[in-house]
Amino acid sequence: MKKQLLVGMFAVFTFTAGYAQSKSPWTSIAPEKAKSLGQVKTAFESANGNLKFVTLDAAQLKAILANAPQRNSGAAGVLITLPTVSGTTEQFRVFEASNFEPGLQAQFPGIRSYVGVGVEDHTAHLRMSFAPQGVQTMVLRAGKKTQFIEPYTANNAVYTVFTSADKHAAGKIPFECTTPEDHAIVDAAQQAGKGGLSDALTFKTFRLALSTTAEYTTYHGGTVEGALAAMNATMTRVNGVFEVDLAVNLILIEDEADIIYLNADTDPYSDAEDMNNWNSELQLTLTNVIGAANYDIGHLFGATGGGGNAGCIGCICVDNSKGSGITSPGDGIPEGDSYDIDYVAHEMGHQLGGTHSFSYSIEGSGTNVEPGSGSTIMGYAGITLYDVQKHSDDYFVYANVAQIQSNLQNKECAVNTTLTNTPLVINAGENYSIPKGTAFVLSAVGADANGDNVTYTWEQNNSAANTNVTGANSVATTTKTTGPTFRSFLPSTSTVRYFPAFGSVLQNELTTEWESVSNVTRVLSFALTGRDNIAAGGQTDSDLTSITVRAAAGPFVVTSQNTTDLEWQLNSQHTITWDVAGTTANNVNTENVKISLSTDGGATFATVLAESTPNDGSEVITLPAGVEGAYCRIMVQAVGNVYYALNATPFSIGVSNTCTTYDNTTLLQIPDSAGADVAGETVTSTITVADEGVLSDVNLRLRINHTFVRDLNITLTHPDGTEVTIWNRNCYNDDTNFIINFTDDAAPVDCSNLEGNYFSAVESLAVFNNKPANGIWTLSVTDNNQTRLGRITSWNLELCKKEVLSTPNFGLDAFAIYPNPNNGSFTVSFNSASQSNIGVTVNDISGRQVYSNSFTNTGMFSGNVDLKGVQSGVYLVTVQDGARKEVRKIVVN
Repeated sequence: MKKQLLVGMFAVFTFTAGYAQSKSPWTSIAPEKAKSLGQVKTAFESANGNLKFVTLDAAQLKAILANAPQRNSGAAGVLITLPTVSGTTEQFRVFEASNFEPGLQAQFPGIRSYVGVGVEDHTAHLRMSFAPQGVQTMVLRAGKKTQFIEPYTANNAVYTVFTSADKHAAGKIPFECTTPEDHAIVDAAQQAGKGGLSDALTFKTFRLALSTTAEYTTYHGGTVEGALAAMNATMTRVNGVFEVDLAVNLILIEDEADIIYLNADTDPYSDAEDMNNWNSELQLTLTNVIGAANYDIGHLFGATGGGGNAGCIGCICVDNSKGSGITSPGDGIPEGDSYDIDYVAHEMGHQLGGTHSFSYSIEGSGTNVEPGSGSTIMGYAGITLYDVQKHSDDYFVYANVAQIQSNLQNKECAVNTTLTNTPLVINAGENYSIPKGTAFVLSAVGADANGDNVTYTWEQNNSAANTNVTGANSVATTTKTTGPTFRSFLPSTSTVRYFPAFGSVLQNELTTEWESVSNVTRVLSFALTGRDNIAAGGQTDSDLTSITVRAAAGPFVVTSQNTTDLEWQLNSQHTITWDVAGTTANNVNTENVKISLSTDGGATFATVLAESTPNDGSEVITLPAGVEGAYCRIMVQAVGNVYYALNATPFSIGVSNTCTTYDNTTLLQIPDSAGADVAGETVTSTITVADEGVLSDVNLRLRINHTFVRDLNITLTHPDGTEVTIWNRNCYNDDTNFIINFTDDAAPVDCSNLEGNYFSAVESLAVFNNKPANGIWTLSVTDNNQTRLGRITSWNLELCKKEVLSTPNFGLDAFAIYPNPNNGSFTVSFNSASQSNIGVTVNDISGRQVYSNSFTNTGMFSGNVDLKGVQSGVYLVTVQDGARKEVRKIVVN
């Protein structure tokens, strides 16, 4: 069934001119310096160590922004530079996008709001507020967590760059949404998607009457200007989401100063402990002070109380109820990313017509389509016992987009701007039947006549229908007969989504906490949503499809190439087998399968071993000439269907295993503890490995002298921080000679003989496999008793890496990637032999795509790639030049 949600934009921006920027107003500083320049704001006192710190020349930034054109002017935006969470910088074209009615903007000319689009990353969408009280930004981009900049110190001397995951601990901020369900709106929501929407190609602007308690104003300096600056910062972010997903903009009314209160003794609102009165008190205040005819939606910001209540659902434009929404945090911090997105956008989402999307509890709304807490705006991420993640991602799940649009199409109070941008058109494809217990992949077809940077979400659209799938049962399981089994993920430029995530399938995990294949007969409904991410308000399109799981068939499984240490010779012949498992009948009816080979750990399956062969469970294949790889996988996928399976274990083709030993013979004393069963000071010893390569095996030889080995805890830590417990107070021996070779191939420790034998560690050393070998390895030893002396005598690491036997043939003339290793920024160069654009994609070792771009072919090609915000590790760079494609490994430090 096809349904369109078409919403819009003001103007197509042209980037033919701009203002030069000679020097960035932002300067990076060290973490230790940041805390010395001012009092750290309460919101960041418990932040983790991933924050980046910068100072800002506010006067310089203000001067640049003074030249920013209005976003509906058609003029080019000004160039600004912003710091990133990865420690680099990026540029944006910026336009002014006021959150104020003209009269209010004239009263407070120093409080501004801006929108921007990325210059290097065209999917990057910037919202920025500027005021004497400080600067705040929000950058949304395809497939990445949202990046924020906020003041770190109370005096604005230091700013911090972060994602929401970097700032707060899970469950730290108590919050409860008590918005009642409105069954008229629920009924409308359940009908959403059953017909076309009348508000296509319009941009809706609503007048927002935003009031504050005196406590909120006091928190923000005790002045109308201070409160208004904070309100503008919040609404800059909220509008940034509403405009992209809904083409809705909320602007603060001219008479805001009349409903911003300064004195707690005289404001019209009860104390926070009686905040259940605020809905009616706000409605009465707005009716009496502003007048029903002078606003379309009303909301109250408080400072404490830990609650939100929209007063109603979908009541925007409805007199006597449209002005009853409230938001007040539980931690006394009414500002910042969590307040803006998790709470304010959530409560205003109710007022626009959205109901809850989580399924840990159900409300009969028809939108409980996310497992557990959910992860989108109308979910409860971070505040339940069944949290998908710590905070809400800043977008609406499809069910809420459809629901809100269905509600807004009948509202007459908006100012509608007619749009001329050609809407995008997407197609979710056909409906399919698949076997139980089997992974599958959905692919979209999208077209955007304007060349916009479209992002896509594939989301399950089955609402939980009964209490059997709530609470602890709201997690993903193979036996669910109703409700969601796949979580929502951030919009991505990829038109493809694997179910479950391909990285999980590579690890042979078809069921995780928030994603699972199904082992029961049921219909899985899926919604595809495309967003064009226009800076002035995005258009979206959606399409629905369904996957019917047939319990009489499946699981479809590859049964060959599943043993460890399997090695194939070059150009050799092999038999690939799979369990047909009833897939030729039982309404699945798959006659043929395609067999493909990956030589890069599953990042790509570029080698086709059989394009279409009968689905009979066996195929003899011959390796094509030149095919080799250290980490190979087999994929068998249905022809004319969407399901597939991988062999369980990586194997090699034409490679050898090379092992190198690295020693540390420095004697180190192990400090005693202060008492019995009390951990003492941990002593560490390191080995620095310069040799590059991807690990296939790690072994540890350790020699320690100690009077009672049961006192010891020993761990080995990889350069990326991954830690393995080697020894956890094993044995009661009083041996003074501890000489053990730890290897996964050996038996558990035999305490009767600890000298020179081979044993397995407490935890498997195999967790280091597929990680880069180079860097600093750390051995840590802790004594848990007093008066028992010991020392580390020596230790060594045997690191094994798989290497191809033949001389590499990259196929591209003068091909190079440099530097390598790198910090995520590197250059790809070669002499192109085609006239095609150059495609560059980067995948992590689990197969997840982290970068994709197309470059203009310049003959002698040289292009820069910047992997913003990626973690350290091994990545696979794929370069496509016409018919030729090459893959190189890089290491990001």
